[in-house]
Amino acid sequence: MENKPKHYDKAEIAKLIKQKIIIENLELKGVSPDDIVDHAPLFGEGLCLESVEAFYIAGGIEQQFGVQIDRTKLHQLRHHFHSVDALTSYVYERMASSIS
Repeated sequence: MENKPKHYDKAEIAKLIKQKIIIENLELKGVSPDDIVDHAPLFGEGLCLESVEAFYIAGGIEQQFGVQIDRTKLHQLRHHFHSVDALTSYVYERMASSIS
């Protein structure tokens, strides 16, 4: 029996990104998923994450969704890390392309 990757819809991906990858992986205290606005910037303004935290987010995405991210090219992928919406679309598209 072949072990196929789980298919997530965009709402599930966004929820997991907020809870598992941002809040739990980055150990953000006092932040709930409702505090994270999907279209708000994650770095600088908005959630005010620091650039080094992009590495932890990338690792969380790899672990949670099985999407490989070349961390040496994170600067080229920065627009995908702009917001939860951008990350959700990136993960969804990468998962869809790996299934087809």
